[in-house]
Amino acid sequence: MNTTRQNKRMRSMTVLTLLLLCAALLLSSCASGGKVLMSIGKTELTSNDYELLLSRMKGTLAYSGYEVENEEFWSYIWSSGGATYDDYFCAEILSAAKDMLVRLYLFEEVYGLTLPESSYDEVDVYMNDLLDNDFGGSKSAFNSAMSEYGINMEMLRENYIMEEKLEYLSSYFSAHTADSAREEYFAEHYLCFRQILFPLYDYVYETDENGDVIYYKEGTNTIAYDTVNGKTATATDGTLRTDADGNTMYFHEDGTIAYDTKKGVAMGVDSDQDGYVDYVELDEAQIEEITAEAEVLSELLESGDYSTFEMYGDQYAEADDIWYAYPNGIFLNDAQSYSLQYLNELSAQLREAQVGDVILFRSESAYHLVMRYPLESGAWKVEANADWFGSFEDEVMEGVIDAVCQQYIGQIVVDEEVLSQTKTMKEIGINLNY
Repeated sequence: MNTTRQNKRMRSMTVLTLLLLCAALLLSSCASGGKVLMSIGKTELTSNDYELLLSRMKGTLAYSGYEVENEEFWSYIWSSGGATYDDYFCAEILSAAKDMLVRLYLFEEVYGLTLPESSYDEVDVYMNDLLDNDFGGSKSAFNSAMSEYGINMEMLRENYIMEEKLEYLSSYFSAHTADSAREEYFAEHYLCFRQILFPLYDYVYETDENGDVIYYKEGTNTIAYDTVNGKTATATDGTLRTDADGNTMYFHEDGTIAYDTKKGVAMGVDSDQDGYVDYVELDEAQIEEITAEAEVLSELLESGDYSTFEMYGDQYAEADDIWYAYPNGIFLNDAQSYSLQYLNELSAQLREAQVGDVILFRSESAYHLVMRYPLESGAWKVEANADWFGSFEDEVMEGVIDAVCQQYIGQIVVDEEVLSQTKTMKEIGINLNY
């Protein structure tokens, strides 16, 4: 079991994705007690489990900045049918819970799967860590805190076991799914393109006293000098001038330092230490020049002329540019949401375009001259493309399992009386950690 389960729940996602994620992590059988809220076959979900689900959703919304402690928020009408936010979130979670109940049914009754003992052991280790670290070893304090979410310590343990079962179910499907299904998913959802980037900014690099960018030998802090075109100079004592490392320096005729700009590497400045090289935006005149250049190049390119497009790509790309990092192209799943908004917008445009079409797209920081490429069969399993398919298996399995679940959704029985007695989003506690 992944012991960073709390951090997983705090990721920034769309509301719909959050709902599905929370539902995926919250269900359990009625072994922990409580009134049965819904069932299929012998598999049941209790009102306590449902309230825990609500509490986690409320915690996620609170973390995302929603005013969940303001009663007016939950009474706010969001639809023409008069539904409030309270109505909306409760309905969405109930729907997602039904889907996940079916997954448990698949695990227990359709496929008759058994969770390894090691999974139970790991859950117990995690529970003991919570008990010791969060509640000083007091089970009464643990249970008191959990009561805000409609459960107790044992019910929480059962939910964590459920997480393991759902992960195991996905692994089972993965092992029993042919590559033809993966290829079908790939062809249906993925787009491939290459892009020539026209940045609307300049990176900030280390410079010398003259303001010239310093170039270093790759992978070192040793200055790379142009020993072919540069010349040495002597100090006042007649010795050759050297740098702080004792290396002989080379200069241009005007006295500036002669750096090896071809083999050397510029060192980016990260003044705020955020892990990214600092940059400065171009001025209006520079942006106009970049815009004109990108537009002219776009007009010169014809649909499907990959050789010309790649010639320009080689011409404009820097040595460490994404152009060379991904020679087979960039792959996007049009059914997924990306953290970079421009990728979501570009994905939508590419889906409307034909293979071979050229798109000039402007994001906040650059012009992207893009050509849509055809999908090569099996590209999802090529090592050179691995960066774009890190979640591919999970995506495929989610689609496959969803399709199987649809066969059983109609068999779920919901006890409306029990549902009417459960707490709502407005009433449940805010659960950020459990």
